Amino acid sequence: MKRLITTIALVSIAILAFAQKPSVFRPRIEVATVEADVDGAFTSSLEVFYMNDENPRTYYLSLGNLGIGGDIIQFDFDPLYELFIPLGGTLEEAIAKMEEIRDLYKQPRHAENELVGCFTVAYPSENLVPVKVTRRQILTTRILEFSLPVEGTKPLVRATHISRSDFVSMLTSLKLYKKIHPKEK
Repeated sequence: MKRLITTIALVSIAILAFAQKPSVFRPRIEVATVEADVDGAFTSSLEVFYMNDENPRTYYLSLGNLGIGGDIIQFDFDPLYELFIPLGGTLEEAIAKMEEIRDLYKQPRHAENELVGCFTVAYPSENLVPVKVTRRQILTTRILEFSLPVEGTKPLVRATHISRSDFVSMLTSLKLYKKIHPKEK
């Protein structure tokens, strides 16, 4: 009898250990990624992805973690929060939105534009906020600064800086993905 109870207990523990639980993490399907340094001053981490559990599907551009500081000096200390820009429901819409953002690099220095995005932990949400996009230049490198104002402190902003070469590389990767996967919407 003791052996039967022990066997049932061990089988129950084994079944419960291998049981599939719903994942706490949402499935994030990566389409294209670029990571690079901007003249050794800033690091950029770009990713185009979609959430596999969303219906209808939405493509997002992740601009990575934001630093905090002024226009020139930024301190990176927050590894959790990311800035997401919704690109659209299809690859064509995502490419068109990326090309629209790429055209901002052609504007004069200190030109400001506004996009909508969400600043959340790990996954995009429905809470959209205005994101200020400022055209900057460091030596010969064209940079876009994506920034959010910090509540209560006027001169401080949370920002990330993306060089034109990194952004064009991301756009090229996205177009290549579309050619490789012609049936994907």
